[in-house]
Amino acid sequence: MAEEKKPVEAANKTEVSKTEAKVEAKKAEPKKAAPKKSAAKKSEVKESIVVQHNGVDVSEKDLFKNARAAYKKAGNKDEVKSVTIYINADEGKYYPVVNGTPVDGIDL
Repeated sequence: MAEEKKPVEAANKTEVSKTEAKVEAKKAEPKKAAPKKSAAKKSEVKESIVVQHNGVDVSEKDLFKNARAAYKKAGNKDEVKSVTIYINADEGKYYPVVNGTPVDGIDL
């Protein structure tokens, strides 16, 4: 008796179609974004200003603190939102402008 043989092409087609289905499934999967490498943190630069005049040192912090105090002393009750300081080394004074309002000169 002769054994019945299945057609080889039919068996190969099923295997090929299963493989193709797996490949298609992989293509259809959404790609996950690779985790981003965080950039190395840059160290912050510490900056400061010191005004020297006639042997006296005045720091930036002191200039602003004194400007706000002079603004309040002049009777202004508004919240301080901006401070600009003009330094006149020839006179040995600085002139703050707080919230757009000029304040009398302050000795360095």
